Formats: sequence, C-alpha cells, structure tokens
Amino acid sequence: MLGVEGGGARPLVPLALRGRRLVLLAAGVSSLGDGMWTAAVPLAAATIDRSPSSVAAVSAAALLPWLLVAPLAGALVDRWSRRRVLVLGDALRAAIISLLVGAFVTDLVSVPMLAVASFLVVAGWIFHGAAQQSLVADLTDHDQAERDRMNGRMSSLEVGGASLVGPPLGSAAYSVASWIPFLADAASFAFSAACMAVVPMESADRTTKNETVRAAIRAGASFLLRHRELRTLAILTGAANLTTNCALVVLVLYATDAEGLGLTEATFGLLIAALAAGGVVAGPLAPRLLRWLGDRTLVVAALVIRSLVWPTVALTHEPILVAIALAVAGFASTCVTVTVTSARQRLSPRQMLGRVVTTFRTLGNGAAPLGAVLGGAIAASFGLRAAFLAAGGLLAVAVLISLPFLPRGRSSH
Repeated sequence: MLGVEGGGARPLVPLALRGRRLVLLAAGVSSLGDGMWTAAVPLAAATIDRSPSSVAAVSAAALLPWLLVAPLAGALVDRWSRRRVLVLGDALRAAIISLLVGAFVTDLVSVPMLAVASFLVVAGWIFHGAAQQSLVADLTDHDQAERDRMNGRMSSLEVGGASLVGPPLGSAAYSVASWIPFLADAASFAFSAACMAVVPMESADRTTKNETVRAAIRAGASFLLRHRELRTLAILTGAANLTTNCALVVLVLYATDAEGLGLTEATFGLLIAALAAGGVVAGPLAPRLLRWLGDRTLVVAALVIRSLVWPTVALTHEPILVAIALAVAGFASTCVTVTVTSARQRLSPRQMLGRVVTTFRTLGNGAAPLGAVLGGAIAASFGLRAAFLAAGGLLAVAVLISLPFLPRGRSSH
C-alpha cells in the first residue's frame, strides 16, 4: 500500500518492505562478523594452547548447542515475539563477545573461556536463525515469489560474509591484534540488534502458549517427521552435510599433498573461496531456478551435481578444475538451501515454524560430525581419493532412494 507524506507525492515505503530491508542489512553485517569469528576462534585456541585437544574442545563446544539447545529454542521462539528474540539474541551475543574482548586485552583469555563463549554464541545463533526464518515468513506473507527472492538474498549475504569475506578479514585482523576480530564481531551483533529493534512487529498466532514446552517440542518434531516432503528434505540435507564433511575433512590433505594438487597453505584458501563464491553467485539465481524447475527438480539436480563434484576432485590433479568443481558445489548448495528454507516456511504451520526449523537443522547439522569421522576413517584405510569417491557415491544413493518421496511441483499446506 502506498501513501503520501507531508502533503507531497512521494510514496511511503510499505512496512513489510522496510522490514525486509532491515533484515537483509542486519544479516549482511552480522554474517561478516560471523566469518571473522569463525577464523579468529581456532587461531586464538591454537595460540593459547597448541595441543590438538584444546582446539578440538572449542570446536566440540560449538556443536553441543545443536543437541542441547536447538529443540528448546524452537519451542520458545514459537511462543515469543520473533523481533524480541532477534534483538535480545544479538544484544546478548554482543555482550558475551565484548567480555571476551576484555579478556584478550587483559591477557586473561583461556581455552575454557573460548569454549564457553563458543557454546553461547552458537546457542544464540540457533535462536536467531529460527526467529529470523519465522520473521521472513511473516514479512513475505502471501507472496511466495518475494519469499524465494528474500531467501536467496539472505543466503548470498550469509555465505559471502561468513565464508568468503569474513574469514580472511578475521585472520588478517587477528594478526594485527588478537582482540580486533572479536570486537568487530561484537559490533556487528550490536548493529544487527539495532536494526531488528525497528523492524515492524509481526502479528502471528501464538497458540503454543497453552502448551507445555515439552509438548510443544514434541508437536514440532512430530509434524516434521510425519510430513513426507519436509521429512525427505531433512534426510537429504543430512545426507548432503554428511557427505560434504566426509570430503572436506580430507580436502586440505589432498590439496597440499605432492601427489594430490600440490598447493601451498596460502593457495589452499583459494579453493575454499571458490566454494563460497559459487554460493554467493547462486543467491539471486536460485529463486528463478526454483520458479522454473520447482522444488523437486531443483533439489534433485543440485544434489546430483554435488554427488559428481567429489569424484571429479578425486580424479584430477589440476587445481583450476578442482576450484571450478567446488564453485559448482557451492552454487548447488545454495540452491538446496533456498529451496528447503522456502519449503519449510511454506509447508509448516506458522505457529510451529520455529520448532520445525530447529528440528530440521538438528537432523541436518547433526550429520556433519559423523561425515567428518567417516571421511577420516575411509581416508586412513583406503587413501584420500577413496573419501571423495565415497562421498559422491553415498550422496547419489541417498538421492536415488529419496526420489519417490519428493512430490512433483510445489505442494501446499
């Protein structure tokens, strides 16, 4: 709806449009901070204590919230104001990281402190992610095309900030002073909280207020597991994450091995950048592909392409070809992300969307560490190339098995 301001003819920006712009702005800035955090935390852990167990402890602490916090987060997000969750989540993460900055400046930082901070920051991200997807659904209500475009832009911003620009920026900042990337991350969350504070308040049903938290968690999980399309997409997402981590865990070894790609540590980073760049490029294109092809065809095509990427990596010694293959994998990954995000928002009852998101992500992300263990075991027993070949083969089998359970076209709830 358009209006006039001050008696002139200049149209007012609709509230939903202003809200979408603020959400995108906040996502872009906070994702850049996330990327800096991702690079700086392991560097800090390794600086404090060079033992692999210390670095692994910090990484493990960052994974625990998916098991301990995610189900509760979904239930609470569904009964609280999305905007309030986003504001408080960002503000609390800014405060936690600011305390960590103080510990760096005073030389009091420790590995246990980094582990606790990692746990809390990821827990906040879980709350934030569920509320953000629910808010996007509210701001794009009854406009599926705009929702797809919004999800595509969000994915590009998140991949670009968290994987492409943020990590090298965080590493460079850490080399100047250890506290700089953490201060930048805290500032990014403070900025995001300020943006969220002025997003138009949504008016969504909160029927879960009459349920116990346990009943709410059970209802959300039951809905996802009973819904054929969402359940299948969750399983495929888990398979994709498992096989991707099966390959990525040995990629650095293969890339820097003289019998593999023979890259230096510095040039290895370009391969990871290629993976992220493909995801960034896919952001604005994925909604168009989704509109032309539909959910089923786009997901199947993207996952088949990803299943072919890893054998390609295993069978070549040319870094350029591997970089292109990884860029294609990143492109396909974003197409899947946009599709499953839009499907969750479209097929889930609005009052339980937060629980569906967190349950879905728990299933999908929970497979990642299993893939890393599997890849390491296969590489140790059969060689590095075997891990890539296994990753491609397992994903292809998962797609083949899932085909009958993916309905053609877009179904409605």
